[in-house]
Order: sequence, then structure tokens, then C-alpha cells
Amino acid sequence: MNLFIGLGLVLLVAVAVCFLLWRQESRAADPDSVSWSGLALPVLVVALAALGYLTLGYHPQTRDWIADQHRYADVADRVIRGEAPGEQDQNIAAGPLARVLQARLVRDHQSAPGWYTLGLLYDQLGAPAQVQEAAGRAVRLAPDNPSARLLLARGMIEQAQGRLTDPAQAQIQTVLDANPDHDGAWMLQAMAAGEAHRYQLAADSWRALLARHGEGEAGDLIRQGLARAEQQMASSRRFDDLRVRVSATDVPAGGTLFVFLQREGGGGQPLAARRMLVETFPTTVALRPQDWLQPYPDDPDTVRAAARYTPAPGSSVAEAGLRSDAVPINPDGSPAASVTIENR
Repeated sequence: MNLFIGLGLVLLVAVAVCFLLWRQESRAADPDSVSWSGLALPVLVVALAALGYLTLGYHPQTRDWIADQHRYADVADRVIRGEAPGEQDQNIAAGPLARVLQARLVRDHQSAPGWYTLGLLYDQLGAPAQVQEAAGRAVRLAPDNPSARLLLARGMIEQAQGRLTDPAQAQIQTVLDANPDHDGAWMLQAMAAGEAHRYQLAADSWRALLARHGEGEAGDLIRQGLARAEQQMASSRRFDDLRVRVSATDVPAGGTLFVFLQREGGGGQPLAARRMLVETFPTTVALRPQDWLQPYPDDPDTVRAAARYTPAPGSSVAEAGLRSDAVPINPDGSPAASVTIENR
């Protein structure tokens, strides 16, 4: 910072000297034509503005940004040209290189390898939205590149908290249509489909992997994944579309209702939850597959249903002060549980 204060003072002195020289030369040429008082204020304002920027407006990270641009410029240029990384490119921090590469790609935005690498860097930094932007550009420039498509799918899945979305599955399916034996595509789909409670798709994906890698340690892990998907698929037949009837005592309708399932004893993240507006009481709420936040429980006897409510529409669960007691569920019943919200 001291360097820039010094530069500002030098600039101010230089402006003053140039102004005095101009005034002297103008008087020598025509003493009656010089009216410099009107120019003094603008010149002073410009000089002070420059000094202010160099002393106060200079962001403390600007120097680091400029240093990174010089340090990683060659690496970024090699990436944009599609050259393989060398030994000198090892152990480079993802954050600074991503910033430099992003700046380079603004000028040379037609580099598919550059956008793909930028997506990988953002993936390391845990920025799924930026992963999707960079990988999407790579896919548009090189639609036949399976790695770019899977990176795009991974960004979509990470954005959805690890769950497979329809757009992500479309990217994976494009890869599998071109290469049915792509292990990475099958593995990504198997794991993300399980997180999304799409257990049939997860089981099919695990079976595709098992057909090619049934032996050894990999086979054991794949069989475990398949067994889990099949067990959850069987449980889904009991828990999908499970219904909870909610009544209310001395509570006005028209507010926000939260119905959730939790393990016996409560605490921690609910097993499933659904938020909705209530026009009248009593009402029946169906818990859909997308409402489940955790895998289906092995023992329904340990599951409890409960509800919270606030008369204000659009409120959060933290504002829902009215609540019911937690009651056991019967997955085979219709409804599976009945709870009553009381104004107490």
C-alpha cells in the first residue's frame, strides 16, 4: 500500500508541475488570454481522484489477482490449447487457476478443453452451479465428449443434494447410448438414483455394473449396492404414498402445515417431510417419494408421524409454533396415522 501512496503523491506533483508550466508558457505567448482559475478546480479534482483510487480505492486483493494472472497465465494457455498437464503443472491451487482460466476463456471462449477443465476446477471447489455453466459450454462445443457430459450431470446432481434429476439422467443416458459399457456413467446413475429414491433405476444400474465386474472386491461392493436398492424398492411399496390425517382444535385454517415422519425419540433430520397450505381442517396429506429425506426405515414400528402448523401462509417450519404429538404409524392402514394440532 505504501508503494501506491508514493505513486499517488508523484502523480499529484507531476500534475501540478505540468499545470504551472502550461500557465507560464500561455502567459508568455499572450498575457491577456490566460484565465486559468476556471481550470484549477477540474485539474485538482482529477488529481485527487487518482490519488484517492491509488490510496483508498485499490482493493487489497488486487495485487494477488495480478500476481496470479502472471503466475498461471502459461498454464491456462496450455489448457485452452488442449495440451496435457506437465510436471510443472502439479500441485497448483484450484482457486487461483480457476480465476485465471475464467478470465482467459472470456477472450478465447471456443476452447472445449478449457471449459471442461474449468468445470473440473469448480467441482474441486464445491461450486455446482459454476460446474454446470462451464461443463455446459464444453458440451456445446464438443457434444461427443462423454467426460464433459458426465461432469455436467454431476454438477446437476450436486446442485440437487446428490439426487438424480431428469436433466442429469438425460446427460447420462446420452453417454450410455453411445457407449453402453461406460462404467462411470452407470456408477453415477446408480448412486444418484438411490439418493433420489428411484430404486428400480438404481437396481438396473447396479446390475449393469455387476454383469461386467462381478469378481473381486469391486463385485462385492456392487452386490452391496444392488442389495440395498432391492431392499429399499421392497420397502417403497409400503411407504410410498403413505397418508397422514391432520385435525386441528381451535386453530384457523388457511396457514402453512408441515407433516413429517421421524424416528422414535425424535431429533435429527426427519425421515420424510412435506409442506403445504391448508384451506380446511381436517385434511389428509400424502407423503410422496420425493418427500423422503432419508432411506426408508427397516422397521416401521420405530417411525412416528407428527405435524406443525402456523396460521401465516408461506412461513417456515421454525415459525410453526402449533404442533401435534408424535404418534406411531401403520403403513398398511388408511390413513397410516392421525394427528391433532392443538392451540396450547
